[in-house]
Amino acid sequence: MTKSRIAILTGGYSAEANISVKSAKTVLHHIDSNLFETYLIVISKEKWVHIDANQHEFSIDKNDFSLTLNQQKINFDLVFFALHGTPAEDGKIQGYFDMLGLKYCGSNMMEMALSFDKAATKKYLKSVNVLMAESNLYYKQESIFDIVMHISLHMKMPVFVKPNKNGSSYGITKVNEIKELEASIINGFKYDNELIVEAFISGREMTCGVYQFDDTITALAPTEIKSQNDFFDYKAKYLGESEEVTPAEISPELTKKIQEISIHIFRELGLKSHARIDFIMHEDEFYFLEANTIPGLTDESLIPQQVAHAGWVLKDFFTAIIQEGFRKYDTAPI
Repeated sequence: MTKSRIAILTGGYSAEANISVKSAKTVLHHIDSNLFETYLIVISKEKWVHIDANQHEFSIDKNDFSLTLNQQKINFDLVFFALHGTPAEDGKIQGYFDMLGLKYCGSNMMEMALSFDKAATKKYLKSVNVLMAESNLYYKQESIFDIVMHISLHMKMPVFVKPNKNGSSYGITKVNEIKELEASIINGFKYDNELIVEAFISGREMTCGVYQFDDTITALAPTEIKSQNDFFDYKAKYLGESEEVTPAEISPELTKKIQEISIHIFRELGLKSHARIDFIMHEDEFYFLEANTIPGLTDESLIPQQVAHAGWVLKDFFTAIIQEGFRKYDTAPI
């Protein structure tokens, strides 16, 4: 049987590049080598390269996303994304692959672009009756003084200051007092030229994975995140400073509720393959935080925990993602 050639795409152009590489290593470790021939492709603004098992680098030809090894040209059958942030979670590289006619796993360019923009996602989901905290969007070209004044006049402390288009909690600050706003805004603008400032909602942080295989959308068991810090920041996510409980210790009725809302959001955003939806649970209501269209796959990540609870091994889960990636093109309208 001929194995499909799968490019495991990782790295990227954002602060999340190091997390992406960790996710890619998990995928490479668990992927079914009996079915797939895998190639680790690491991209940065400086270079696009394949890195082999001996850490040797081989350039990728950007004209057709091909690779030459031992004087043999290799074209890939499918791209598997283990790349968080730009240029994958914002849909840019999907547009490039679409132009090349190269198949890839996951959501398409437009859905990725919408979901990566927190403010646009919130605006759209609000129109389809998804609960969320009030928020305002600010731009880097605005005066920091004007931003601080607007927030202090229109929002109550505490608030969260977040880069509008970034992940892994880079640049996010919980602001408890107005005097802390300026430093938080300056820090946030290091990661994006847009900031979303969101009202704080007290409650329990929950996240729910969703996957779509063979036209069926299924929600995994939700996880409750109990951070040792003020919120689920980078250290809590990746340095073990949190407790993650899967399944979340909530009633069957609330479990069903968060799963139904997660599927609703997945469907309304037009997502494909798999995603993770984050919430705050306050007084038995679930307030949407964000959608992660390429969720982390490291040993510390949440989707692997939820997949394990569902009785899947990661090898089978990754195989299903790849098969769904191929099926997406087989069923696409001509």
